[in-house]
Formats: sequence, structure tokens, C-alpha cells
Amino acid sequence: MDERNSGEPSSVVKWMLSHRDDAGFGDALKSLISYACVEWLRVTFGVQLAPEDALSRVMLADLPAYPVGRWLEHPERHCEEIAAFCEKAKSGEPLPGVTVEVPDVLDLRGVVCPGNAARSRLVMSGYPRGRVLKIDLDEGSPIENVPGALVADGCSILSREKKDGFWEISVVKPLDSK
Repeated sequence: MDERNSGEPSSVVKWMLSHRDDAGFGDALKSLISYACVEWLRVTFGVQLAPEDALSRVMLADLPAYPVGRWLEHPERHCEEIAAFCEKAKSGEPLPGVTVEVPDVLDLRGVVCPGNAARSRLVMSGYPRGRVLKIDLDEGSPIENVPGALVADGCSILSREKKDGFWEISVVKPLDSK
């Protein structure tokens, strides 16, 4: 796992090594990723976002170097990458493509089920209420499963449009929190 210049493991790595056999370790790693996103945006942009909002911004940027969505599916398999991400979050180095502005499109083409449903739910959990997000999905089970998962979370599907080899759905999170 990641080590600092001194050859000594970072505090994140030490924590991971001492807790990896604990019940709930995967959930703790998911929280760690969210708070690393919060820290990165705080250091880079000087804004303080809720963990779900920060995670949503990073996931929407779809950064190849930081496949946060894939890490969240099986966090225990990605401890090294998560530790490096957490350490990098403190650096203040901007994440390319990440802004405090909220993107309007989430491209989930090529993401297999149930990962696409999980990612869309995570993004929508931090997405502004009343704002429309367009989600691009593959044909087959994604276009069947993702809208159902979002509706179960209280979102509304405004439209489903067949494009060239994929589907685009428009989703809105209600203004009231019910």
C-alpha cells in the first residue's frame, strides 16, 4: 500500500491495515472516499460540501485516473487506490474535470448492472433538487433497471429517448424532501 517518502505507511494505510477484517470495513471505505472528495474540493475550490454532494461532483467528472464509481462497488478490492486518492486529496492539486458547478450529463454507457444503478443513485443523492440530469445508458437491463432504482429513491423520470445505440433518460430530484 501507499507509503510516504519516509518509507513509513501513511495514517490512512495504517488505519486500513488495522481495520480491514472488521465488520463494516467496506462501508467505512465508502465514507472515507466521500470525505476525501469533500477535502479535495475544500482545498481546491475553498468550498465545503456535504459528502454526498462532493462525491456526486467527482463521480460526474468521470476521471479515468480515479474511477470512484468502480471503487465504491467493491471498496475492499481497491484499498491501495483509495489510500492514494485520500493522500492526494490533501495536496490541493486540482482534479482535472472536477468543478463545483454541477454537470448536466452522466454517461453510464459501458457500466454493467448493478453498478450503473448504484452510481446513478449516488450521483442523484448529491444532485440539486429540481435540477434535471440526463443519464446515458446502454440498451437492455440498464435502461430497465436504472430508472426503476431512481424512482424508488423518489426521483422522477421526465423522458426516455432512444439515441444512436444507447438511451438517454432525463431525471429530476423532487424539490421537497418528503
